[in-house]
Amino acid sequence: MAAINGNAGNISGNGIVGTLNTWSATISRAVSDVTGFANTGRNRLLGVYDMTGSAGGVLDNTAGFVSTNFLAAHTAADGGTITLTAESGNTIAAKCVVDSVAMNVNKTGDATVTFNFSLASTATGTDSPFTISWS
Repeated sequence: MAAINGNAGNISGNGIVGTLNTWSATISRAVSDVTGFANTGRNRLLGVYDMTGSAGGVLDNTAGFVSTNFLAAHTAADGGTITLTAESGNTIAAKCVVDSVAMNVNKTGDATVTFNFSLASTATGTDSPFTISWS
């Protein structure tokens, strides 16, 4: 087993260009407690999957980095595919919507951008809405 170094990471998707250097994601699944009076331990029923996350980096002048094309690709109900790469061969891809984009320009520092994403509304059902490739 070899440790993963963040230098090999990446995030890609419809309209995502620029100098991104961080991403995070939380994958979860709804859990309902269905424990009855006669049960001696907890009984839980698993529900649908969810994923929320964020990505960010340094603003640059790449055409379309923060554009209506990027937003349109990820704000429609069916979203767009976002692929999170920890290193080559270790990826998680899912259809996501972008719910916010924040930019910060500071005279004495970097101009940064961050955006938040979550699973698209069409990513539901009994099958996992993710494509996970981990080697």
